[in-house]
Amino acid sequence: MLKVLIVDDEYYFRQALKISLPWEELGFQIAGEAKNGAEALSLMSEIAPDIVLVDINMPIMDGMEFIQKAKQSEQETKFIMLTGQSEFVYAKMAVQLGVFNYVLKPIDEDELRNSLLEIKNLIDKEHAVKLDYEHLKKQAKEHMPMLKERLLNEWLQGSRVIDPLSSKERLQYLGINLDAPFHMVVVADIDSQDDLVTKEDMHIRKLAVQDIAQEFIQNTYPYDSCHDTNDRYVMIIGVPNASYERMEAISEAIRKSVQATLGCTVTIGVGNGYPAFESISVSYQEALFALKHRFVLGGNQVILHSMIAESGMKVSLFSVERRIGLLMSMRIGNLSEAEEWLTTFFQDARTKNASTEMLFVAALEIVSTCLEFLDEMSQSFEHVFQDTAQTDIFQFIQQMNSFGELERWVRNLILKVIAHVHGRKQNRAVKVVDEVKSYIQSHYGNEELRIVDLAKSVHMNYNHLCYVFKKETSITINDYLTEIRITKAKGLFDQGEKIVQYVASKVGYADANYFGKCFKKYIGITPSKYVNNIQ
Repeated sequence: MLKVLIVDDEYYFRQALKISLPWEELGFQIAGEAKNGAEALSLMSEIAPDIVLVDINMPIMDGMEFIQKAKQSEQETKFIMLTGQSEFVYAKMAVQLGVFNYVLKPIDEDELRNSLLEIKNLIDKEHAVKLDYEHLKKQAKEHMPMLKERLLNEWLQGSRVIDPLSSKERLQYLGINLDAPFHMVVVADIDSQDDLVTKEDMHIRKLAVQDIAQEFIQNTYPYDSCHDTNDRYVMIIGVPNASYERMEAISEAIRKSVQATLGCTVTIGVGNGYPAFESISVSYQEALFALKHRFVLGGNQVILHSMIAESGMKVSLFSVERRIGLLMSMRIGNLSEAEEWLTTFFQDARTKNASTEMLFVAALEIVSTCLEFLDEMSQSFEHVFQDTAQTDIFQFIQQMNSFGELERWVRNLILKVIAHVHGRKQNRAVKVVDEVKSYIQSHYGNEELRIVDLAKSVHMNYNHLCYVFKKETSITINDYLTEIRITKAKGLFDQGEKIVQYVASKVGYADANYFGKCFKKYIGITPSKYVNNIQ
Protein backbone atom coordinates (compact mmCIF):
# COMPACT_ATOMS: atom_id res chain seq x y z
CA MET A 1 0.00 0.00 0.00
CA LEU A 2 1.20 3.49 -0.85
CA LYS A 3 0.78 5.98 2.01
CA VAL A 4 -1.14 9.20 1.27
CA LEU A 5 -1.09 12.46 3.27
CA ILE A 6 -3.94 14.99 2.76
CA VAL A 7 -3.09 18.66 3.42
CA ASP A 8 -6.00 21.15 3.22
CA ASP A 9 -7.33 23.83 5.57
CA GLU A 10 -11.00 22.85 4.99
CA TYR A 11 -12.04 20.07 7.41
CA TYR A 12 -15.12 18.94 5.48
CA PHE A 13 -13.16 18.86 2.23
CA ARG A 14 -10.61 16.53 3.84
CA GLN A 15 -13.37 14.23 5.10
CA ALA A 16 -15.08 14.18 1.71
CA LEU A 17 -11.77 13.41 0.01
CA LYS A 18 -11.20 10.40 2.29
CA ILE A 19 -14.49 8.77 1.21
CA SER A 20 -14.43 9.88 -2.44
CA LEU A 21 -12.42 6.87 -3.67
CA PRO A 22 -12.02 3.17 -2.70
CA TRP A 23 -8.47 3.91 -1.59
CA GLU A 24 -7.48 0.47 -0.39
CA GLU A 25 -8.85 -1.24 -3.49
CA LEU A 26 -6.67 1.06 -5.58
CA GLY A 27 -3.60 0.26 -3.47
CA PHE A 28 -3.51 3.37 -1.26
CA GLN A 29 -3.76 4.07 2.46
CA ILE A 30 -4.72 7.43 3.99
CA ALA A 31 -1.85 7.71 6.46
CA GLY A 32 -2.64 11.18 7.86
CA GLU A 33 -4.03 14.65 7.32
CA ALA A 34 -3.01 18.24 8.13
CA LYS A 35 -4.74 21.61 7.96
CA ASN A 36 -1.72 23.64 6.83
CA GLY A 37 1.81 23.31 5.48
CA ALA A 38 3.56 23.73 8.84
CA GLU A 39 1.55 20.90 10.38
CA ALA A 40 2.14 18.72 7.34
CA LEU A 41 5.87 19.41 7.44
CA SER A 42 6.10 18.08 11.00
CA LEU A 43 4.25 14.90 9.91
CA MET A 44 6.50 14.17 6.94
CA SER A 45 9.28 12.37 8.82
CA GLU A 46 6.79 10.55 11.05
CA ILE A 47 4.50 9.26 8.29
CA ALA A 48 6.99 9.15 5.36
CA PRO A 49 4.15 9.42 2.83
CA ASP A 50 4.58 8.23 -0.74
CA ILE A 51 2.05 10.79 -2.03
CA VAL A 52 0.86 14.16 -0.67
CA LEU A 53 -2.39 15.81 -1.83
CA VAL A 54 -1.84 19.49 -0.96
CA ASP A 55 -3.93 22.63 -1.36
CA ILE A 56 -2.16 25.79 -2.57
CA ASN A 57 -4.01 28.39 -0.53
CA MET A 58 -3.69 27.68 3.25
CA PRO A 59 -2.97 29.79 6.36
CA ILE A 60 0.34 29.77 8.30
CA MET A 61 2.23 27.97 5.51
CA ASP A 62 0.75 27.65 2.03
CA GLY A 63 1.17 24.73 -0.32
CA MET A 64 4.00 26.24 -2.38
CA GLU A 65 6.21 26.94 0.64
CA PHE A 66 5.43 23.51 2.11
CA ILE A 67 6.47 21.74 -1.10
CA GLN A 68 9.70 23.72 -1.34
CA LYS A 69 10.67 22.83 2.25
CA ALA A 70 9.49 19.21 1.98
CA LYS A 71 11.64 18.67 -1.10
CA GLN A 72 14.75 19.63 0.89
CA SER A 73 14.52 16.31 2.73
CA GLU A 74 15.78 13.04 1.21
CA GLN A 75 12.28 11.58 0.99
CA GLU A 76 11.09 10.59 -2.48
CA THR A 77 7.55 11.86 -1.98
CA LYS A 78 5.30 12.71 -4.96
CA PHE A 79 3.01 15.75 -4.78
CA ILE A 80 -0.43 16.39 -6.33
CA MET A 81 -1.59 20.00 -6.09
CA LEU A 82 -5.25 20.71 -5.28
CA THR A 83 -6.28 24.13 -6.59
CA GLY A 84 -9.20 26.31 -7.48
CA GLN A 85 -9.63 27.72 -10.98
CA SER A 86 -8.38 31.16 -9.91
CA GLU A 87 -5.09 29.65 -8.73
CA PHE A 88 -4.38 27.85 -11.99
CA VAL A 89 -1.24 29.92 -12.75
CA TYR A 90 0.24 28.93 -9.35
CA ALA A 91 -0.50 25.28 -10.05
CA LYS A 92 1.49 25.47 -13.28
CA MET A 93 4.39 26.98 -11.32
CA ALA A 94 4.17 24.11 -8.83
CA VAL A 95 4.44 21.57 -11.64
CA GLN A 96 7.61 23.35 -12.79
CA LEU A 97 8.96 22.91 -9.25
CA GLY A 98 8.49 19.15 -9.47
CA VAL A 99 4.89 18.61 -8.45
CA PHE A 100 3.65 15.52 -10.27
CA ASN A 101 0.25 16.91 -11.26
CA TYR A 102 -2.53 19.25 -10.20
CA VAL A 103 -6.28 18.62 -9.85
CA LEU A 104 -8.83 21.42 -9.98
CA LYS A 105 -11.44 21.97 -7.30
CA PRO A 106 -14.18 20.91 -7.08
CA ILE A 107 -12.50 17.50 -7.38
CA ASP A 108 -13.38 15.28 -10.29
CA GLU A 109 -13.08 11.75 -8.88
CA ASP A 110 -12.02 10.19 -12.19
CA GLU A 111 -9.35 12.83 -12.69
CA LEU A 112 -8.01 12.28 -9.18
CA ARG A 113 -8.12 8.50 -9.59
CA ASN A 114 -6.15 8.72 -12.86
CA SER A 115 -3.52 11.00 -11.33
CA LEU A 116 -3.07 8.67 -8.37
CA LEU A 117 -2.78 5.59 -10.57
CA GLU A 118 -0.22 7.35 -12.78
CA ILE A 119 1.85 8.13 -9.69
CA LYS A 120 1.46 4.55 -8.47
CA ASN A 121 2.73 3.27 -11.80
CA LEU A 122 5.66 5.70 -11.68
CA ILE A 123 6.58 4.66 -8.12
CA ASP A 124 6.43 0.98 -9.09
CA LYS A 125 8.77 1.63 -12.02
CA GLU A 126 11.19 3.62 -9.85
CA HIS A 127 11.16 0.82 -7.29
CA ALA A 128 11.87 -1.77 -10.00
CA VAL A 129 14.74 0.34 -11.35
CA LYS A 130 16.16 0.68 -7.83
CA LEU A 131 15.94 -3.10 -7.30
CA ASP A 132 17.65 -3.69 -10.64
CA TYR A 133 20.37 -1.22 -9.72
CA GLU A 134 20.94 -2.87 -6.33
CA HIS A 135 21.00 -6.27 -8.03
CA LEU A 136 23.59 -5.04 -10.52
CA LYS A 137 25.70 -3.58 -7.70
CA LYS A 138 25.54 -6.90 -5.88
CA GLN A 139 26.49 -8.80 -9.03
CA ALA A 140 29.38 -6.43 -9.70
CA LYS A 141 30.65 -6.92 -6.15
CA GLU A 142 30.39 -10.71 -6.45
CA HIS A 143 32.21 -10.72 -9.80
CA MET A 144 34.89 -8.21 -8.76
CA PRO A 145 37.49 -10.87 -7.78
CA MET A 146 37.00 -12.54 -11.16
CA LEU A 147 37.28 -9.22 -13.04
CA LYS A 148 40.41 -8.35 -11.10
CA GLU A 149 41.95 -11.78 -11.78
CA ARG A 150 41.20 -11.43 -15.49
CA LEU A 151 42.71 -7.93 -15.71
CA LEU A 152 45.89 -8.98 -13.90
CA ASN A 153 46.28 -11.99 -16.19
CA GLU A 154 45.87 -9.74 -19.23
CA TRP A 155 48.69 -7.56 -17.91
CA LEU A 156 50.88 -10.61 -17.36
CA GLN A 157 50.24 -11.87 -20.87
CA GLY A 158 50.79 -8.40 -22.35
CA SER A 159 47.39 -8.51 -24.06
CA ARG A 160 46.27 -5.31 -22.33
CA VAL A 161 48.28 -2.28 -21.24
CA ILE A 162 46.58 0.17 -18.91
CA ASP A 163 48.00 3.55 -18.03
CA PRO A 164 47.61 3.79 -14.23
CA LEU A 165 47.05 7.56 -14.45
CA SER A 166 44.26 7.54 -17.05
CA SER A 167 42.66 4.42 -15.52
CA LYS A 168 43.05 5.41 -11.87
CA GLU A 169 39.32 5.23 -11.17
CA ARG A 170 38.98 1.72 -12.55
CA LEU A 171 42.04 0.46 -10.66
CA GLN A 172 40.64 1.90 -7.43
CA TYR A 173 37.28 0.25 -8.15
CA LEU A 174 39.02 -3.13 -8.47
CA GLY A 175 41.16 -2.46 -5.39
CA ILE A 176 44.46 -2.42 -7.31
CA ASN A 177 47.21 -0.22 -5.90
CA LEU A 178 50.64 -0.61 -7.49
CA ASP A 179 51.87 2.96 -7.15
CA ALA A 180 55.68 2.64 -7.17
CA PRO A 181 58.66 3.72 -9.32
CA PHE A 182 59.43 0.12 -10.43
CA HIS A 183 57.50 -3.14 -10.81
CA MET A 184 58.69 -6.74 -10.73
CA VAL A 185 56.91 -10.08 -10.91
CA VAL A 186 57.42 -13.09 -8.63
CA VAL A 187 55.96 -16.51 -9.52
CA ALA A 188 55.65 -19.27 -6.88
CA ASP A 189 54.88 -22.85 -7.89
CA ILE A 190 54.60 -25.94 -5.68
CA ASP A 191 57.12 -28.58 -6.70
CA SER A 192 55.81 -31.87 -8.09
CA GLN A 193 53.86 -33.90 -5.52
CA ASP A 194 53.46 -37.64 -5.12
CA ASP A 195 50.39 -39.34 -6.56
CA LEU A 196 48.82 -39.70 -3.11
CA VAL A 197 48.06 -35.96 -2.92
CA THR A 198 44.42 -35.36 -3.86
CA LYS A 199 43.23 -32.42 -5.92
CA GLU A 200 41.55 -31.01 -2.83
CA ASP A 201 44.80 -31.24 -0.83
CA MET A 202 46.71 -29.57 -3.66
CA HIS A 203 44.14 -26.77 -3.79
CA ILE A 204 44.44 -26.24 -0.03
CA ARG A 205 48.24 -26.16 -0.27
CA LYS A 206 48.13 -23.57 -3.04
CA LEU A 207 45.85 -21.34 -0.97
CA ALA A 208 48.20 -21.79 1.99
CA VAL A 209 51.19 -20.76 -0.16
CA GLN A 210 49.23 -17.66 -1.16
CA ASP A 211 48.51 -16.80 2.50
CA ILE A 212 52.17 -17.26 3.49
CA ALA A 213 53.41 -15.13 0.59
CA GLN A 214 50.96 -12.33 1.38
CA GLU A 215 52.01 -12.39 5.03
CA PHE A 216 55.62 -11.63 4.09
CA ILE A 217 54.92 -9.04 1.39
CA GLN A 218 51.83 -7.11 2.52
CA ASN A 219 53.56 -4.73 4.96
CA THR A 220 56.67 -4.28 2.80
CA TYR A 221 55.65 -3.18 -0.70
CA PRO A 222 52.41 -2.38 -2.57
CA TYR A 223 51.39 -5.48 -4.50
CA ASP A 224 48.59 -7.38 -6.10
CA SER A 225 48.33 -11.06 -6.91
CA CYS A 226 46.47 -13.68 -8.91
CA HIS A 227 46.78 -17.22 -10.20
CA ASP A 228 47.88 -17.43 -13.82
CA THR A 229 46.43 -19.72 -16.49
CA ASN A 230 48.54 -22.62 -15.17
CA ASP A 231 47.39 -22.00 -11.58
CA ARG A 232 50.77 -20.68 -10.42
CA TYR A 233 50.66 -17.97 -7.76
CA VAL A 234 51.85 -14.64 -9.21
CA MET A 235 52.65 -11.42 -7.33
CA ILE A 236 53.01 -8.08 -9.13
CA ILE A 237 55.05 -5.94 -6.74
CA GLY A 238 55.76 -2.21 -6.67
CA VAL A 239 59.37 -1.62 -5.58
CA PRO A 240 61.44 1.53 -4.98
CA ASN A 241 64.25 0.49 -7.37
CA ALA A 242 65.29 -2.27 -9.76
CA SER A 243 67.48 -4.01 -7.19
CA TYR A 244 66.46 -7.61 -6.49
CA GLU A 245 68.32 -8.22 -3.19
CA ARG A 246 65.37 -7.31 -0.93
CA MET A 247 62.95 -9.33 -3.05
CA GLU A 248 65.32 -12.30 -3.02
CA ALA A 249 65.35 -12.21 0.79
CA ILE A 250 61.54 -12.03 1.00
CA SER A 251 61.16 -14.88 -1.52
CA GLU A 252 63.64 -16.99 0.45
CA ALA A 253 61.65 -16.37 3.64
CA ILE A 254 58.45 -17.46 1.83
CA ARG A 255 60.18 -20.63 0.57
CA LYS A 256 61.43 -21.60 4.03
CA SER A 257 58.05 -20.93 5.65
CA VAL A 258 56.24 -23.10 3.07
CA GLN A 259 58.67 -25.98 3.65
CA ALA A 260 58.41 -25.69 7.44
CA THR A 261 54.63 -25.39 7.71
CA LEU A 262 53.07 -27.21 4.73
CA GLY A 263 55.19 -30.32 4.32
CA CYS A 264 55.88 -29.51 0.68
CA THR A 265 58.38 -27.40 -1.23
CA VAL A 266 57.97 -24.45 -3.55
CA THR A 267 60.19 -22.96 -6.23
CA ILE A 268 60.03 -19.19 -6.77
CA GLY A 269 61.03 -17.40 -9.98
CA VAL A 270 61.83 -13.68 -9.75
CA GLY A 271 61.75 -11.34 -12.77
CA ASN A 272 63.67 -8.09 -13.05
CA GLY A 273 62.31 -4.68 -12.00
CA TYR A 274 61.20 -2.18 -14.68
CA PRO A 275 60.12 1.46 -14.44
CA ALA A 276 57.45 1.20 -17.14
CA PHE A 277 54.08 -0.16 -16.04
CA GLU A 278 53.62 -1.96 -19.37
CA SER A 279 56.81 -3.99 -18.70
CA ILE A 280 54.97 -6.13 -16.15
CA SER A 281 54.53 -8.80 -18.85
CA VAL A 282 58.29 -8.74 -19.52
CA SER A 283 59.10 -9.31 -15.84
CA TYR A 284 56.48 -12.09 -15.74
CA GLN A 285 58.06 -13.91 -18.70
CA GLU A 286 61.44 -13.55 -17.00
CA ALA A 287 60.07 -15.02 -13.77
CA LEU A 288 58.64 -17.98 -15.71
CA PHE A 289 61.94 -18.44 -17.52
CA ALA A 290 63.73 -18.51 -14.17
CA LEU A 291 61.14 -20.90 -12.73
CA LYS A 292 61.60 -23.36 -15.61
CA HIS A 293 65.22 -23.80 -14.63
CA ARG A 294 64.22 -25.80 -11.56
CA PHE A 295 64.23 -28.76 -13.97
CA VAL A 296 67.97 -28.16 -14.39
CA LEU A 297 68.89 -26.61 -11.06
CA GLY A 298 66.45 -28.51 -8.86
CA GLY A 299 63.37 -27.37 -6.95
CA ASN A 300 62.85 -25.85 -3.50
CA GLN A 301 64.81 -22.69 -4.19
CA VAL A 302 64.54 -19.06 -5.30
CA ILE A 303 65.75 -18.55 -8.88
CA LEU A 304 66.47 -15.02 -10.08
CA HIS A 305 66.28 -14.25 -13.78
CA SER A 306 69.28 -11.93 -13.39
CA MET A 307 71.38 -14.80 -12.04
CA ILE A 308 70.33 -17.11 -14.87
CA ALA A 309 71.42 -14.38 -17.30
CA GLU A 310 74.77 -14.00 -15.53
CA SER A 311 75.38 -17.75 -15.77
CA GLY A 312 75.08 -17.57 -19.56
CA MET A 313 71.63 -19.20 -19.74
CA LYS A 314 69.63 -16.12 -20.64
CA VAL A 315 69.23 -16.94 -24.34
CA SER A 316 66.44 -19.43 -24.89
CA LEU A 317 66.39 -21.79 -27.85
CA PHE A 318 62.61 -21.90 -27.65
CA SER A 319 61.58 -18.26 -28.18
CA VAL A 320 57.99 -16.99 -28.18
CA GLU A 321 58.10 -16.73 -31.98
CA ARG A 322 59.29 -20.34 -32.27
CA ARG A 323 56.54 -21.54 -29.96
CA ILE A 324 53.91 -19.73 -32.04
CA GLY A 325 55.37 -21.21 -35.24
CA LEU A 326 55.25 -24.74 -33.81
CA LEU A 327 51.70 -24.34 -32.56
CA MET A 328 50.60 -22.94 -35.92
CA SER A 329 52.03 -25.86 -37.91
CA MET A 330 50.39 -28.35 -35.52
CA ARG A 331 47.03 -26.61 -35.68
CA ILE A 332 47.05 -26.58 -39.47
CA GLY A 333 48.43 -30.12 -39.64
CA ASN A 334 51.09 -29.10 -42.17
CA LEU A 335 53.79 -31.79 -41.96
CA SER A 336 56.20 -30.02 -44.33
CA GLU A 337 56.07 -26.84 -42.22
CA ALA A 338 56.63 -28.91 -39.07
CA GLU A 339 59.64 -30.61 -40.70
CA GLU A 340 61.05 -27.22 -41.70
CA TRP A 341 60.55 -25.90 -38.16
CA LEU A 342 62.39 -28.90 -36.70
CA THR A 343 65.30 -28.57 -39.12
CA THR A 344 65.72 -24.86 -38.38
CA PHE A 345 65.43 -25.39 -34.62
CA PHE A 346 68.13 -28.06 -34.37
CA GLN A 347 70.43 -26.27 -36.81
CA ASP A 348 70.21 -23.19 -34.59
CA ALA A 349 70.95 -25.30 -31.50
CA ARG A 350 74.08 -26.69 -33.14
CA THR A 351 75.20 -23.23 -34.35
CA LYS A 352 74.92 -21.78 -30.86
CA ASN A 353 76.73 -24.74 -29.29
CA ALA A 354 73.82 -25.03 -26.90
CA SER A 355 74.59 -26.53 -23.53
CA THR A 356 72.92 -29.70 -22.31
CA GLU A 357 70.89 -27.64 -19.84
CA MET A 358 69.60 -25.33 -22.61
CA LEU A 359 68.64 -28.32 -24.74
CA PHE A 360 66.83 -30.02 -21.87
CA VAL A 361 64.88 -26.84 -21.09
CA ALA A 362 63.99 -26.40 -24.78
CA ALA A 363 62.87 -30.04 -25.02
CA LEU A 364 60.63 -29.59 -21.98
CA GLU A 365 59.15 -26.44 -23.51
CA ILE A 366 58.42 -28.35 -26.72
CA VAL A 367 56.77 -31.13 -24.70
CA SER A 368 54.72 -28.50 -22.85
CA THR A 369 53.62 -26.97 -26.18
CA CYS A 370 52.57 -30.40 -27.47
CA LEU A 371 50.56 -31.03 -24.30
CA GLU A 372 48.94 -27.60 -24.64
CA PHE A 373 47.97 -28.40 -28.24
CA LEU A 374 46.53 -31.82 -27.30
CA ASP A 375 44.51 -30.20 -24.51
CA GLU A 376 43.32 -27.47 -26.88
CA MET A 377 42.07 -30.18 -29.26
CA SER A 378 40.52 -32.20 -26.37
CA GLN A 379 42.78 -35.16 -27.20
CA SER A 380 44.36 -37.59 -24.76
CA PHE A 381 48.16 -37.52 -24.45
CA GLU A 382 48.58 -41.12 -23.22
CA HIS A 383 48.70 -42.53 -26.77
CA VAL A 384 51.33 -40.01 -27.87
CA PHE A 385 53.58 -40.54 -24.82
CA GLN A 386 53.10 -44.29 -24.49
CA ASP A 387 56.82 -44.92 -25.19
CA THR A 388 57.83 -43.00 -22.04
CA ALA A 389 57.50 -45.51 -19.24
CA GLN A 390 58.57 -42.90 -16.69
CA THR A 391 56.11 -40.39 -15.31
CA ASP A 392 58.93 -37.83 -15.10
CA ILE A 393 59.51 -36.56 -18.67
CA PHE A 394 62.61 -34.62 -17.61
CA GLN A 395 64.19 -37.77 -16.21
CA PHE A 396 63.32 -39.57 -19.44
CA ILE A 397 65.00 -36.82 -21.51
CA GLN A 398 68.05 -36.76 -19.23
CA GLN A 399 68.66 -40.43 -19.89
CA MET A 400 69.27 -39.76 -23.59
CA ASN A 401 72.89 -40.19 -24.59
CA SER A 402 73.32 -37.79 -27.50
CA PHE A 403 72.10 -34.69 -29.26
CA GLY A 404 70.96 -36.87 -32.16
CA GLU A 405 68.88 -39.11 -29.90
CA LEU A 406 67.14 -36.05 -28.45
CA GLU A 407 66.52 -34.65 -31.93
CA ARG A 408 65.01 -37.92 -33.16
CA TRP A 409 62.73 -38.19 -30.15
CA VAL A 410 61.50 -34.57 -30.42
CA ARG A 411 60.95 -34.94 -34.18
CA ASN A 412 59.00 -38.17 -33.71
CA LEU A 413 56.94 -36.59 -30.91
CA ILE A 414 55.81 -33.59 -32.95
CA LEU A 415 54.96 -35.61 -36.07
CA LYS A 416 53.10 -38.18 -33.95
CA VAL A 417 51.05 -35.41 -32.27
CA ILE A 418 50.05 -33.95 -35.65
CA ALA A 419 49.09 -37.38 -37.05
CA HIS A 420 47.19 -38.28 -33.88
CA VAL A 421 45.11 -35.08 -33.79
CA HIS A 422 44.37 -34.57 -37.48
CA GLY A 423 43.73 -38.25 -38.20
CA ARG A 424 41.16 -38.36 -35.43
CA LYS A 425 39.67 -34.99 -36.41
CA GLN A 426 38.50 -36.32 -39.79
CA ASN A 427 36.99 -39.46 -38.26
CA ARG A 428 35.29 -37.35 -35.60
CA ALA A 429 33.69 -35.07 -38.19
CA VAL A 430 32.15 -38.02 -40.06
CA LYS A 431 30.92 -39.52 -36.81
CA VAL A 432 29.35 -36.24 -35.68
CA VAL A 433 27.51 -35.80 -38.99
CA ASP A 434 26.14 -39.35 -38.71
CA GLU A 435 25.01 -38.68 -35.15
CA VAL A 436 23.25 -35.46 -36.21
CA LYS A 437 21.48 -37.23 -39.09
CA SER A 438 20.38 -40.01 -36.75
CA TYR A 439 19.10 -37.49 -34.22
CA ILE A 440 17.10 -35.67 -36.90
CA GLN A 441 15.63 -38.97 -38.14
CA SER A 442 14.39 -39.65 -34.59
CA HIS A 443 13.16 -36.13 -33.73
CA TYR A 444 12.03 -34.51 -37.01
CA GLY A 445 8.41 -34.58 -35.80
CA ASN A 446 9.22 -32.26 -32.91
CA GLU A 447 8.19 -28.77 -34.03
CA GLU A 448 10.47 -27.24 -31.37
CA LEU A 449 13.60 -29.04 -32.60
CA ARG A 450 16.48 -26.53 -32.82
CA ILE A 451 20.06 -26.72 -33.99
CA VAL A 452 21.19 -25.86 -30.47
CA ASP A 453 19.53 -29.13 -29.33
CA LEU A 454 21.49 -31.01 -31.99
CA ALA A 455 24.72 -29.35 -30.84
CA LYS A 456 24.06 -30.42 -27.25
CA SER A 457 23.33 -33.99 -28.33
CA VAL A 458 26.78 -34.30 -29.93
CA HIS A 459 28.57 -32.12 -27.31
CA MET A 460 29.75 -29.57 -29.84
CA ASN A 461 29.69 -25.79 -30.17
CA TYR A 462 26.70 -24.51 -32.23
CA ASN A 463 28.77 -22.59 -34.81
CA HIS A 464 31.38 -25.33 -35.11
CA LEU A 465 28.66 -27.97 -35.68
CA CYS A 466 27.13 -25.90 -38.49
CA TYR A 467 30.57 -25.53 -40.09
CA VAL A 468 31.41 -29.28 -39.81
CA PHE A 469 28.01 -30.41 -41.15
CA LYS A 470 28.14 -28.04 -44.15
CA LYS A 471 31.73 -29.03 -44.92
CA GLU A 472 30.97 -32.78 -44.83
CA THR A 473 27.57 -32.74 -46.57
CA SER A 474 27.61 -29.52 -48.68
CA ILE A 475 24.21 -28.51 -47.25
CA THR A 476 23.16 -26.76 -44.05
CA ILE A 477 21.55 -28.56 -41.12
CA ASN A 478 18.32 -26.60 -41.66
CA ASP A 479 18.15 -27.67 -45.32
CA TYR A 480 18.77 -31.28 -44.36
CA LEU A 481 16.04 -31.15 -41.69
CA THR A 482 13.60 -29.62 -44.19
CA GLU A 483 14.40 -32.31 -46.77
CA ILE A 484 13.75 -35.05 -44.22
CA ARG A 485 10.46 -33.50 -43.12
CA ILE A 486 9.18 -33.00 -46.67
CA THR A 487 10.23 -36.52 -47.65
CA LYS A 488 8.35 -37.94 -44.65
CA ALA A 489 5.30 -35.78 -45.49
CA LYS A 490 5.34 -37.01 -49.10
CA GLY A 491 5.43 -40.57 -47.78
CA LEU A 492 2.35 -39.97 -45.63
CA PHE A 493 0.46 -38.51 -48.58
CA ASP A 494 1.52 -41.49 -50.72
CA GLN A 495 0.14 -43.82 -48.03
CA GLY A 496 -3.31 -42.21 -48.35
CA GLU A 497 -3.29 -39.45 -45.77
CA LYS A 498 -5.28 -36.48 -47.16
CA ILE A 499 -5.44 -33.91 -44.33
CA VAL A 500 -2.66 -31.39 -44.88
CA GLN A 501 -2.77 -29.93 -41.34
CA TYR A 502 -2.38 -33.42 -39.84
CA VAL A 503 0.59 -34.28 -42.03
CA ALA A 504 2.22 -30.92 -41.30
CA SER A 505 2.01 -31.48 -37.54
CA LYS A 506 3.29 -35.07 -37.87
CA VAL A 507 6.49 -33.90 -39.57
CA GLY A 508 7.19 -30.98 -37.23
CA TYR A 509 5.33 -27.96 -38.70
CA ALA A 510 2.95 -26.04 -36.43
CA ASP A 511 2.02 -23.67 -39.28
CA ALA A 512 0.32 -25.44 -42.22
CA ASN A 513 0.85 -22.44 -44.51
CA TYR A 514 4.59 -22.47 -43.93
CA PHE A 515 4.59 -26.24 -44.45
CA GLY A 516 2.84 -25.67 -47.78
CA LYS A 517 5.53 -23.22 -48.92
CA CYS A 518 8.32 -25.63 -47.97
CA PHE A 519 6.54 -28.55 -49.67
CA LYS A 520 6.07 -26.59 -52.89
CA LYS A 521 9.72 -25.47 -52.85
CA TYR A 522 10.99 -29.07 -52.74
CA ILE A 523 8.23 -30.99 -54.63
CA GLY A 524 7.14 -28.29 -57.08
CA ILE A 525 3.42 -28.21 -56.23
CA THR A 526 1.31 -27.46 -53.15
CA PRO A 527 0.33 -30.31 -50.77
CA SER A 528 -3.35 -30.11 -51.77
CA LYS A 529 -2.51 -30.45 -55.47
CA TYR A 530 -0.18 -33.32 -54.70
CA VAL A 531 -3.01 -35.13 -52.82
CA ASN A 532 -5.44 -34.48 -55.73
CA ASN A 533 -2.92 -35.84 -58.24
CA ILE A 534 -2.59 -39.05 -56.21
CA GLN A 535 -6.37 -39.52 -56.32
